[in-house]
Amino acid sequence: MAPALSGVALRQVLGVAVPMAAQTVFFSSKGIVDAAMLGSQSEADVAAIGLAARAMFVASMFVVGLSVGAAQIGAQIWGGDGPDRDAALRRTVWLGWVVSTAAGVLVAVLFLVFPREVMALGTDSPEVVERGAGFLRLVSGTYVLLAYTTTVSAGLRVMGRASVGMVYAGLGVLLNVGLNAVLITRLWGFPALGITGAAYGTLVSACVETLLLALHLRCGRRLLGTFPRAELAGIRRDDVLALVRLAVPAAVNSTLWALGVFAFYAVVGGMGVHSATALAILSPVESLSLAFSVGLANGTAVLLGARLGAGAFDEAYALARSLVVVSAVAGAVTGLVVWLLERPVLGLFPGVSPESRELTGDLFDVMVVGFVLKSVAMTLVMGVLRSGGEARFCLLLDVVAQWVLLLPLAVLLRFVVGAEPVHVFALLLLEEAFRIVVAARRVRSRRWVASLVPAT
Repeated sequence: MAPALSGVALRQVLGVAVPMAAQTVFFSSKGIVDAAMLGSQSEADVAAIGLAARAMFVASMFVVGLSVGAAQIGAQIWGGDGPDRDAALRRTVWLGWVVSTAAGVLVAVLFLVFPREVMALGTDSPEVVERGAGFLRLVSGTYVLLAYTTTVSAGLRVMGRASVGMVYAGLGVLLNVGLNAVLITRLWGFPALGITGAAYGTLVSACVETLLLALHLRCGRRLLGTFPRAELAGIRRDDVLALVRLAVPAAVNSTLWALGVFAFYAVVGGMGVHSATALAILSPVESLSLAFSVGLANGTAVLLGARLGAGAFDEAYALARSLVVVSAVAGAVTGLVVWLLERPVLGLFPGVSPESRELTGDLFDVMVVGFVLKSVAMTLVMGVLRSGGEARFCLLLDVVAQWVLLLPLAVLLRFVVGAEPVHVFALLLLEEAFRIVVAARRVRSRRWVASLVPAT
């Protein structure tokens, strides 16, 4: 580890990374709990919840991506420690919330009106489409709530209070799991609603989580509990433009990346019901396993943003190099732990056929190998480059890695070569390696070392 990563800096990045990792674990555990509970009933339900979850992931990336601009500017505002810091951060978070809410409404309308069309993009099974469509319709309204929780949580992270969002996300998951236990199975005499019960559990828990977070901030008179009109009146045209310049490319980037993941999983999942089931099991497991890497990338962005906002450019560059090394170690440790837990994880799905179980094990091994690559790539792109406003470069990188490299090769291997699902799935390793090489060169160029805060 390079000397630039002092004990203080490490504690600061872990102060964001650990709560963010916990939030990611909570979010991902919803999917794996849904799949595990439904797995004891029907393989069609498992495939439907898996495909619906990937569609929701794309939509979430669109909404969350629009909050990225507020987080990037907010980190530098907070690091700059100016006299108007509190009001400036509040204005930035409010702008991000407004933009994200507009996106949340669009997603809600899409899932409410066209759920079957969305599901049909990933499967040709009428049963899977119908079951997944009902799920999407019921959870459509949660995206308006997501706009608030993600934007406010981003503001809390830059203030060093990431644990607040973590606590309420955890409560939301506990409620979700409890409701699922009651509504999916026949617990306490309730009718077994299956995938519909999972949808109701998701909807109710999201409402409660959002309400509790808002009440905590408002009743406790926290900085982000209210948005005074007098401060919002101080929003300038330059503030809006600065946010849009970062938020729009980041949202497009996140959405195209998530669409690429959806398309790739559709190519692999379309190779048979066993492939679809295997991916439904693996998706939440992968998200859960990469939780700390996601948290580390976000912690990196906050820490570097504060250094850049304070004008400590050389320190930010040296710190970035150290944190990339930390991300590689985190990915390796994660891979080892998950590899040791492979059999217990597969044992959570007793209703899955032997063929699906065998294929899941093969894809599981490929996923584990990719953890180091994914962890490093996330820190380079999400943590380092985005902290300096390199949203357009990150967009271009992801488009080339996924849409020019990964997806054409996946289609070629499946439809022309006739390769096995595991070989097509292994292309993910090539994609991440390409992303690392290009992103590392950009980091070394120092073009990302810049201030994002509009001049006063």
